[in-house]
Amino acid sequence: MEAAIRLDAHQHPRSVTEICAEAGVDESVYDAYFDHADEILPTFYDLAVDQYRLLSSATEEYEDFSVEEQMASFYYILLDTLGEHRAFVQDTFDTRIRYDSSFRADVRSVLRDLLTDDRIPQSNRLVTGTWPVHEVLTTVTFMVIRHWMSDESEQQAATTALVDKLVAFVSELVTFRGVSRGVDLAWHLVQNDALGLRRLPLLGRLFSGRETPSPE
Repeated sequence: MEAAIRLDAHQHPRSVTEICAEAGVDESVYDAYFDHADEILPTFYDLAVDQYRLLSSATEEYEDFSVEEQMASFYYILLDTLGEHRAFVQDTFDTRIRYDSSFRADVRSVLRDLLTDDRIPQSNRLVTGTWPVHEVLTTVTFMVIRHWMSDESEQQAATTALVDKLVAFVSELVTFRGVSRGVDLAWHLVQNDALGLRRLPLLGRLFSGRETPSPE
């Protein structure tokens, strides 16, 4: 893969022989994994999220990181990985090379794991655990990557600021306990009939286990 990128194989198609010669490997090694020369380039995107999984699993006490810290780690490791070949990403991110990879599905999978973490209140997970939420955040992640691709600020400082704000916002949103507190309050009100729901003819039937108070 590195050899194919060095040869600008996405700009000037190269043969398996040329790629293997550049990589210093026998063509039989290539043939064991790929059928055609152009199949090698999407591998860069296939491996990007694997790099995050590898580094996060090797990080001591990573599982004790907060939701915000884990999400920030994902974005920064992902961008650092893509940054190893930034010019290649700029040229290919919105082309078939990336489309033919598992990159989008892999990103969505990581975000799904983060958004269904046990530290997120269970009532919130009824929302954050759904596919549309994962897809929206995946789309937002792609917007961040495209911003990074065009970010010419020193050390991509503008992207760093954007990631920090995005992560803080999402973390605050998904760990917000107002939803679970609201559910607890609503259940308490119903159980104690604080709103007088049992006085209503239809809703009162839902509470048949308790005598309906007579109107004052």
